[in-house]
Amino acid sequence: MCGRYVAPGEAEIERFWHIGRHNWRSPFASVRQTRYNVAPQQGNPRSHVPVIRADADGTLELTDMQWWLLPFWSKEPRVSYSTFNARIETVATAASFRQPFKRRRCLIPALGWYEWQTIPSGKQPWYFHSADGTLLAFAGLWEHWEKAGQVIESCTIIVGEPDEAVRQVHDRMPVILPRERQDQWLSPAVTDAEEVKKILRSAAPERLVIHRVGKGVGNAKNDDPEMIEKVHSD
Repeated sequence: MCGRYVAPGEAEIERFWHIGRHNWRSPFASVRQTRYNVAPQQGNPRSHVPVIRADADGTLELTDMQWWLLPFWSKEPRVSYSTFNARIETVATAASFRQPFKRRRCLIPALGWYEWQTIPSGKQPWYFHSADGTLLAFAGLWEHWEKAGQVIESCTIIVGEPDEAVRQVHDRMPVILPRERQDQWLSPAVTDAEEVKKILRSAAPERLVIHRVGKGVGNAKNDDPEMIEKVHSD
């Protein structure tokens, strides 16, 4: 799973993906800055996360969404089950994800993410990131929900089998799309589920590295650069 990650700030995302400033639309300053301990939430716009999607002509748009996908068919603005992650094995068929999988795909920009390893003394958090500090693009889906004048746009991160670095700690990891696959992933012209699956299977991220971090990351209220600092023990 991926339940905590580090979201880069607006300037980093714009530079990396060459997105014009006019294509960013967020009223909340908090989601324009680097956030070091992002947790999935429902119903709090100030906890929204930056998301990249493409419009009909392929132009990239940077927006912010709730990180907890709300299906368009939901009768209520909240769901009682977890939809902040979508398993790669079932994402094409699950009721909450199958329509977005065909038509509403996105990238979730990240600097890295956290996982917890169970050890005799408790749970040790680890931080995963690219070896050279390059921004990562998690494969995501987004959804538009609207009822009685209320609009909620939300997203999920697709998770799959871990690579060698992650396998030491956890049995799942976000699907990370390399640059050469991102345009195809975002393209509104690709709507066949089998073609979309091929894009996911071809994901080959840059080399990842890991290090231990302090247990303070377990509290989502802690959000500062210290969260990603390396510790030898905690």
